[in-house]
Amino acid sequence: MLRCTPYIFNQFCSMDRRHFIGLGGNMGNRHALLDAALNEIQLTFPCVQERSSRFETPAWGMAPGTPAFLNQVISISLPEAIKPLYVLEALLAIEQKLGRHRADKAEGYQSRSIDLDLLAVERVRIETETLTLPHPRMHLRRFVLEPLAELAPELQLTVDGPTVAELLRTCADESAVQRLETTP
Repeated sequence: MLRCTPYIFNQFCSMDRRHFIGLGGNMGNRHALLDAALNEIQLTFPCVQERSSRFETPAWGMAPGTPAFLNQVISISLPEAIKPLYVLEALLAIEQKLGRHRADKAEGYQSRSIDLDLLAVERVRIETETLTLPHPRMHLRRFVLEPLAELAPELQLTVDGPTVAELLRTCADESAVQRLETTP
C-alpha cells in the first residue's frame, strides 16, 4: 500500500479537508485492534488525529446476544489532492492487514474484528458504486453520531442541512451508547 509521506503532503498542500473516520469492532481484543488501526492510519496518513472518546454499544441490527461493539471516530486533515476514494482504499487495506475479511453485503450485519468507515469529508459529496459521502445511514446510528458530535458538533453534512448535534438530538436510534471513561 502506498503511504503518504510528509514530502507528498508538503507538495500537495493547498487546502486541507477534515476526513471523519469511524472505527469499530466486537471481536477479539477490541481496544488493541482500535489502537492498531489508529497506528496504521497514522502511518498511512502522517498527520494529527483528533480522537473522540471510545463508546461501547450493543450490536446494532444484529441478533440478541451478539457481543457489544467498541466505537470511536477520528478526524484527520488531508490535502484536497488526496481523493476520498484513495482514503477508502487505504482504510480497506488496513482492515485486511488487521484480519478483517469482508463478507458479501447480501449476508447482512456481522461481527467483525475491525471496521473502518469513511463517514464524511468536509465540503465533499460523492455518490458512486464504491463510496457515498456523507455516509448514507450515519444519521440513523447513535453509535456514530455520539463520537462524531464530540469532534464536530457544528459540522453540517449537507449544505443547509442539520448539524451533527441536531442529527444526534433527533436520532430515532435509542440504543444504549456508553462513553468509556478512559481509553487504554
